[in-house]
Amino acid sequence: MSSFILHPLAHARRGLDIFCERGRTILCRRAAARSVFVRFAFMVFALLLMAANPSAKAQQIVRIGVIDRMEGSIARAAQLAAKHINDAGGLTDANGTRFEVVVAVTSPDNMDIATANMRQADVIAVLGPSSPDVLLPALSGLQDLRVPVFTTVSSDALLLQDTSGRIFRNVSQELLQSRALATYLVQSLGASRITTIQLDAASTSSLIGFASALSEAGAGLSNLLYDETRNDLGFIANQIAARPPEAVVIYGPPLLAAQTCLQLRAAGYAGPVGYNQALDPDFVSLVPSDSRAGIIVATPWSFTSSDAASQQFVWDFASAFGTLPDADSAASYDAVGLLAEAYRRPGSLADNIAGLGSFEGVQGSLSPGDLPRGETSANVMIAEINEFGTANAVASYRGATLSGDIRTSLATATPTAQPSPTASGYYLTIQSTYQNIRSGPGLNFDVIGQLPHGAGARVIGATADFSWLVIDFRGQWGWLAAYLVDAAGNRNLVPIILPPPSPTPPATATVAPPSSADLLIVNVYPARLTLDQQMIVNVTVANQGLAPAGPFAIATSFQPGGRYAAVNLPGLAGRQQATVQLRQNLNGATGPQSVIIVADLNDEVFEGDAGEANNHSYAYNYIADREIINSGTWTGSSGSLDLDQNGNLDLSWSGSDLVALSGSMYLMGDFSAIDDAHHDAIEPNLANNKAFNASLLSQAVIGFISSEGKRGVIQVLDLGGDDVLTLAYRMYR
Repeated sequence: MSSFILHPLAHARRGLDIFCERGRTILCRRAAARSVFVRFAFMVFALLLMAANPSAKAQQIVRIGVIDRMEGSIARAAQLAAKHINDAGGLTDANGTRFEVVVAVTSPDNMDIATANMRQADVIAVLGPSSPDVLLPALSGLQDLRVPVFTTVSSDALLLQDTSGRIFRNVSQELLQSRALATYLVQSLGASRITTIQLDAASTSSLIGFASALSEAGAGLSNLLYDETRNDLGFIANQIAARPPEAVVIYGPPLLAAQTCLQLRAAGYAGPVGYNQALDPDFVSLVPSDSRAGIIVATPWSFTSSDAASQQFVWDFASAFGTLPDADSAASYDAVGLLAEAYRRPGSLADNIAGLGSFEGVQGSLSPGDLPRGETSANVMIAEINEFGTANAVASYRGATLSGDIRTSLATATPTAQPSPTASGYYLTIQSTYQNIRSGPGLNFDVIGQLPHGAGARVIGATADFSWLVIDFRGQWGWLAAYLVDAAGNRNLVPIILPPPSPTPPATATVAPPSSADLLIVNVYPARLTLDQQMIVNVTVANQGLAPAGPFAIATSFQPGGRYAAVNLPGLAGRQQATVQLRQNLNGATGPQSVIIVADLNDEVFEGDAGEANNHSYAYNYIADREIINSGTWTGSSGSLDLDQNGNLDLSWSGSDLVALSGSMYLMGDFSAIDDAHHDAIEPNLANNKAFNASLLSQAVIGFISSEGKRGVIQVLDLGGDDVLTLAYRMYR
């Protein structure tokens, strides 16, 4: 039978507009092509084969949806949790059936598309989004998915808006975090006179919870309200410095809070400052590490926690992704664990989650059954930012009750055996933004953690050629590449340490391929598609079964615009793969998109239950963008750039300031990398700056508007010694 393509109908099964009402059509077509006798004989043969080899049926899959960026904290943690579950044998339901866990990730930039993709992927639960500004307007659509939805939004008002009983908060709520902060300030620091600075009306409910907790603890509170019409932050800071309280707590958005913190330090206030969003990238990018020192944060979890579960999670996460996990990562990892526990029980998955007793997670003991419906955690950690900008855990709470004084436990703990430090006085200082610490001297060794720019450590050993140095890192040897650090002192007395054996890749369990054909999309690229011109998407499809596949079609509907594209393949031999191209012209708004690429569109190939299920499992995530006229990188201690290639210089670096010579610019606080930005995300009305000082440029993503109105994006990749700046740029036509 020759392959053909069916065009999409408006309301296709599973919510995909590329599907068709194919059941009746295909049955009719096959009825015409095959006799009843042939079909009956084939069914008998299949039943006999299954009876003779009942284990031949491939493991079934379940999908967990994630609304996050592909390299976001939630997506990575969910993928790690799924790997751990699958490595342990898979997810087990109440009947003892084992399933492979597959994570389907879609971008949060368009929640209508995101929820449609979750419905298409037939997920059992959803993790994300993490932003209240994204979650709350989309709450109704998420409830309509009729599956449990986990979110790290801590706002107290969130669950009051849920009418489904399927929204779960997988971090402690904001009220508990405020109470823990108040308890720590009063009981651990002995503060009795505390001043709060309220920067906006939206923080009123948070402030009320904190004030109530302070009152219960017997502490006095005075509140200073920022008047945005007068821009009186300097006045407030001077007022506090003149009669300093025992602690200051800031409530409001990160950008305003950053200015407040800088004003407080400039006015001479050196006491403790509490601000629960002090780890927000916008705040961190504007406040130097020395000015952040001493800021106290209430957070659901910290990667510096000393308990065994946290340390193992940090190790696993850093080894997998080369970066440290954050509180959202820990919460999302725990959410998958709660799902797995609830899935083992009969009945409603949402009800099972809500009724779970004590579950030991990365964040601590989780007891949804002991908390109001929708809450899963009452754990709060208090962290204090050190002089290098890292938030170190100092105490843990369940609600407002102290469950562990981490500083005390660390100070009195029995030290782990470690190499004896030398008397050489040989020290290193981290020069890059973050540097990986490895378990051995080479990139093939696992990453066990990171140190930030400016962090120092004593060198306790080295390789014979001093190309790798050893420090004491959390009680074990940590290896750093010497060329990436600034080392000083006498290295002659540093002992030479023999490297550990090179790590052996773990053995991969051999899984017998299915006896039937099994089509699966394994790769799709590129990651960025240009609008208003023909684009080509390369799709690699594999037949991971033993039997050859006959003719079949691959298709999807690209966004924006729902533009349908498909291609026919004449067949594919067993254990083989092929790359084909989908072509289409797209137009509309720019931004992240996610679509399902479908293998065997019309169910022409017999693949068995598991093989049929994975035909719709590949989520293609990409950014639809405008045509680029100029892009690249630039490095120099000073110089200028013609970004839009019109013969006029647009941007200049003086060694201390980045200056818009022609046009204007602004900090794009919602983006952490240039590759996440796109044309429509650059807002001309926000571009009101002509220059940025070097103190604001660490890893900054900057929107640029040329004098001709063309949009561009710039990212500062590195600001090294001797004022050498490295940046990447992209300008649109």
